[in-house]
Amino acid sequence: MLTDADTIVMPAAVGLRDIALPRQAGEHQPLASTVEMPVLKVPAEAPEGYTPTRRRTVVSRLALLGILALQAVLTLRLRNTAFEDEALYLYAGRMELGYLLHGVALQGSYASYFSGAPVLYPVLSAALNAVGGLALIRTLSLVEMLAVTAMLYSVARFLFNERAALCAAALFAVSESALFVGHLATYDATCLFLLAASTTIAVRSSAVSRWWPVVLLAAPLAALAVAVKYAGALFVPTIAVLPAIAGWPVRGRRVLLYPPAFCLAVAVLLAVGLRLGGHVYVEAITGTTTSRAQGTTPDSHILQESADWGGLVALLAVIGVALYTWHARTEPSELIAPPGGRARRAMLGAVMVGTVTLAPLYQMYLHTDVSLQKHIGFGMFFAAPMAGVGLARIVGDHFRRPHFGIALWSAALALGMSQSWTLFHDWPASGPLVSALSPYLAPHAAYLVEVPEVPIYYLEGRPDAQPAQFSSTYSIAYVGSHGQVMTGNAGFAAAVRAGAFRVIAYDDMVTPSADATIAQAIASSHRYHLVRIVHLNDAYGAMNYYIWEKRAAPAHHSPRAHHSPPKRH
Repeated sequence: MLTDADTIVMPAAVGLRDIALPRQAGEHQPLASTVEMPVLKVPAEAPEGYTPTRRRTVVSRLALLGILALQAVLTLRLRNTAFEDEALYLYAGRMELGYLLHGVALQGSYASYFSGAPVLYPVLSAALNAVGGLALIRTLSLVEMLAVTAMLYSVARFLFNERAALCAAALFAVSESALFVGHLATYDATCLFLLAASTTIAVRSSAVSRWWPVVLLAAPLAALAVAVKYAGALFVPTIAVLPAIAGWPVRGRRVLLYPPAFCLAVAVLLAVGLRLGGHVYVEAITGTTTSRAQGTTPDSHILQESADWGGLVALLAVIGVALYTWHARTEPSELIAPPGGRARRAMLGAVMVGTVTLAPLYQMYLHTDVSLQKHIGFGMFFAAPMAGVGLARIVGDHFRRPHFGIALWSAALALGMSQSWTLFHDWPASGPLVSALSPYLAPHAAYLVEVPEVPIYYLEGRPDAQPAQFSSTYSIAYVGSHGQVMTGNAGFAAAVRAGAFRVIAYDDMVTPSADATIAQAIASSHRYHLVRIVHLNDAYGAMNYYIWEKRAAPAHHSPRAHHSPPKRH
């Protein structure tokens, strides 16, 4: 609604002739050049985006600071030791950094199987880890996600107005993805930050007629986002299309040049990067993203998880699209960015809401829900502005129905808090395991450990805990005594019976099939004895980690008692 500062005063001289006033006999009255006209209040539409009053801008930004403060508090309450992906990227980044600076040989080709370039985020995280440890790297993720929320507010404000922007930021800031990713040392936060920055530049510069080439400055950020995490390419088409739709009411058909120019710039930059990286990066993109191995997760399960983590925002976004398409304003005098016609509004809504479905559809194609809880947040960034419109319309003009808005946002807050806490405790605190495992390590020895990335990270620098000494229960390629290569459960059984490992540690949870095979091989070989049972807890209850050590005496000596691992109930 317009304030006094938004009113327009029309002088009579504009477009009017001078008016002769009555005069008395013998007097000559001067002609009046102006007369007072009534103040006209009309809806103001800025020619290039949304330009509110200064008072409204200050109040809105103060409210945004409050939203960001709440997001930071809810994120920092999440505490746990390093997740396996965090540990993997950190020690891999340390080795990549050593290779780049000192030529130290890499222990593995990380570029061949990482789902992002190992010379980007892992190297950055390793440098930060050397300064401030895991806490500093997680702080980087928090700062990036706070910036994502602020940029979401900026985009929504430009496309609609302050009220929709605040509602959008308030919904996104308490979502499980924003909170969970905001305290996780993986490249998800960095990738989303770069995508958000690219979107902000592209959308906000789309309607500035004198500076339209600035749109292309968003291309390097989008290309870098894809390089940081290859799955970021899923959202590049949305960034390409949005500036054309956003700038249509001001620049007309000229905006049709934006999408092809943007996509061409991103493609050229990525082609140059692949040329520099070599064929190994092409293999990694194929194996981890475009032609990833199919999983076994049912589509119904993926849809259920998607609804749990992003359903409320998606529903509000659909409501926002319907109401915004039908009527551009909540009330006739509402200040709002140039809305254009219904076709333009419907297209804008379809693109923004459709983006939130990209991650679930992609993972349904792969039949896996791995990282879905993080990828949902990428689509929510694009759908949240329209969800903000939906929430604002539900509240109504002049806050007619505030109780509905408060109830919906409270539901989003409760879901985000509970879901992010559960996800952040999906893995057990690894301190007891690392302490129990470390006394049994020795230089040049080999270990078979379930999720070895965590002890490798926490024991880095020790000569008896180098990455090459650890094998994972996920896969194996064991070379037998006759030179044959055995993989899978057969390889695990043969390696255990041959006494290939000094220490074996597993928990019967992450790779249950391999763990069962290993336990049977241990029981039949009599080469190992159980030295520790580590009791751990995660979000789902108690669990046990079994640590076996290779016997020092030959297996044919006098019989010794053998302890089978107790069953987990």
